[in-house]
Amino acid sequence: AFGVVKYEPQLAQMQSLLEQNRSIPPVANLVDAHSGTPGTLVLVIGESTNRQHMSLYGYPRNTSPQLAAMRDQLTVFENVVASRPYTIETLQQALTLADQENPSLHLTSPSLMNIMKQAGYKTYWITNQQTLTKRNTMLTNFSEQTDEQVYLNHSRSQNSYQFDGNVLEPFAKILADGAERKFIVVHLLGAHMRYEYRYPAEFERVRDKSGLPDWVTDSHLPMINQYDNAVLYNDHVVAGLLETLGKAGGKSMMLYFADHGEDVYDTPDHSFIGRNEAKPTPAMYTVPFLLWQSPDWRTAYPRNFSGQKGRPWQTSHLIHAWADLAGLTFDGYDPTKSVVN
Repeated sequence: AFGVVKYEPQLAQMQSLLEQNRSIPPVANLVDAHSGTPGTLVLVIGESTNRQHMSLYGYPRNTSPQLAAMRDQLTVFENVVASRPYTIETLQQALTLADQENPSLHLTSPSLMNIMKQAGYKTYWITNQQTLTKRNTMLTNFSEQTDEQVYLNHSRSQNSYQFDGNVLEPFAKILADGAERKFIVVHLLGAHMRYEYRYPAEFERVRDKSGLPDWVTDSHLPMINQYDNAVLYNDHVVAGLLETLGKAGGKSMMLYFADHGEDVYDTPDHSFIGRNEAKPTPAMYTVPFLLWQSPDWRTAYPRNFSGQKGRPWQTSHLIHAWADLAGLTFDGYDPTKSVVN
C-alpha cells in the first residue's frame, strides 16, 4: 500500500513530463550525412565512476584490464569532466540542448532521443537504474522517449545488489533486431554506492593495500577496495558490451562516459567519501570518456581524433559531440561545443 501511494504521484509526474516532451516541435533543418545507411549507434552511460581509479587512465591498480587490452581500438579522451556531480542534473544537460548557462532548456528543446528518432533510427533504452522513484522520474521520462525500453532494476533502494552484467543479454537481443538503423542507450549502475553491492564475489580481487598511497589507513581501506572492485567489474561490463557490438559486425560506434565521478577519500585531508556540490573536488567530476568505432565505420567515415584526446571539455555539451560523430546537423547544433570538432 505504501508503495502504491508513493508510486502514483511519481507516475503522474512522469506522464506530465512526457506530454510536455511530445509537445516540443522537432529540430529544424535536420541533415543526416549518413541518411539511408544502416548503422548501430550505442551510448553507454556509466555511474559514479572516477577515471582516477581506472588503470586505463594511469591508476596503479589494475582496475581496467579488459578495456586496456582493447586500447588500440579506443579513443581515450583524457580531460573530460562532468558538468554536475549528480546523475539527474548531469543528464538533463548531456541528453538535451541544456547546459550550464541554459539549465532549463531540457524542458523546452528536443532531447537526443527525439532527434535520433527524427533522423530515422529505431531507439532503445536498457537500464539497470531504478525507474520510478522521487529522484529517478526524470530518467524514466528520458527512457520512455525511446521506442523500446528494458527495465532491469525494480528495487526501491539503490543500496541493494544489482549487477550491471544483466544488461548484456538484452543488449545482444536488441542487436539482433531487424531494424537497419538503431540507437541504443545503456544506463549502468556502475560504481554507485554501496560499492560492495556492484560486483559479484568473483570480482572481489583487491583486498589489501597494494598499489595504494601511504596515506591510506586501515579505516580507509575497505571502502577504497570495494570501490576499486566495482570499477573492475564495470570494466568487465563495458568491455562485454564492446565485444558484443563488435561481433555483430557492420557500421557501428559506441560512446561510453560516466555521469559523474566519486570522491573515495581521494582529496586531502582524505576524510570525505561521496559527492557534495557545495564542496566540490576534482574526483567528483573527472570521468572516463571513451569512443569505439567498428572497422566498417572507420572505413566509411574516416576521422583522426588524436589531436582532441587531451582537450578540456565538459559533458553538458554531449549532444553536440554526439551529433558531430553521428553525422547530424540541425538548428541549435554548435560544432564549437563538440569535443571532436
